[in-house]
Amino acid sequence: MEGGTTTLADSLLDDLDDLSDVEEQQDQQEDENEVATAEKEGDLNNSSNSAANQGLLEDNAAVVLRSNRKRLLDDSNLKRHLQAIRKKSTADKNHGTTTSSRQTKEKEIEEHHLILNSNKHLSNLAEELLRAKHDLCEAYNPKFPELEELVVDPLQYMNAVRSIWNEMDITKVTDGLDSILTSNQIITITVAGSTTSGRMLNAEELQLVDDAATYLKQVTVVQQELRTFVESRMECLAPNVCALIGPSTAAKLLGLSGGLAELSRIPACNLQVLGQTKHSSTSRAGLSGLTTKPHTGILVECDLVQQCPSYLQKKALKTVAAKLALAARCDFVNVDTGRTRSAQSGQKFR
Repeated sequence: MEGGTTTLADSLLDDLDDLSDVEEQQDQQEDENEVATAEKEGDLNNSSNSAANQGLLEDNAAVVLRSNRKRLLDDSNLKRHLQAIRKKSTADKNHGTTTSSRQTKEKEIEEHHLILNSNKHLSNLAEELLRAKHDLCEAYNPKFPELEELVVDPLQYMNAVRSIWNEMDITKVTDGLDSILTSNQIITITVAGSTTSGRMLNAEELQLVDDAATYLKQVTVVQQELRTFVESRMECLAPNVCALIGPSTAAKLLGLSGGLAELSRIPACNLQVLGQTKHSSTSRAGLSGLTTKPHTGILVECDLVQQCPSYLQKKALKTVAAKLALAARCDFVNVDTGRTRSAQSGQKFR
């Protein structure tokens, strides 16, 4: 009986030892699971942080790569052309127009080539201006991404960026925006600025924005210099077009089309919308589109259209575009065949 009791006690003790061993194993397994979970969470946090940092670095690298792209203002042909027209303008101011017939003929040929090249460069500069605005938008979007859709014009966008800069409260810079944008645009920008998802830029990002804005301004300066040169000589190249719509509008159209030959090939329906700015409900500051002029381009700025009442301007634009197509073809035929250039046809069209 004693041996049986001893055996029963021993078995009970053995069972208790087995239970304690199982509990220790379970506790140890739970501890190991907790450690593994903590390490996994740490790895996930580190990977997410590294991914976020990598994304930020990639964004900054993309902006830097875009800013380091080959820019049109660095083109050697454009630089030589700018030197040539500056030299020509200075020579005309210093020496006047008293020359022999042979020198006059040589001057006409030289000016004709300068004007043609100027129109080619103006066409390229118009595209470069859009690329420069895109680079500026990419650099400034981390601060105010909504501004890109609210301000369509590149020069207005650049001036707005200069005025807002790194200020998060747009109400503090509205005085600087008054001379740049309309009151409706300012109100919309102020509301968008109060709910923007943007953040303040660091010193490196601000430097990228400053470089992009400076380049965009340089493009507009060169564009205006070439346009002024073409305007001063438009009456010699295309007298009929100038007589019809004026030298300023004529220079803009020739710059966009790429030259007189290219302008003469454009049909009247396309001349109406040449140089148009596409607006959306966002760029109109959320207001009605009644104040905008859809399907109109630079030609709507000429005096023949502006002098008409608003309800007749659309019909006047169609008529002027049809006459402009004829005037451009008359000027191109005179230039191409060497005939005497006169503004007689353009004056009759008015």
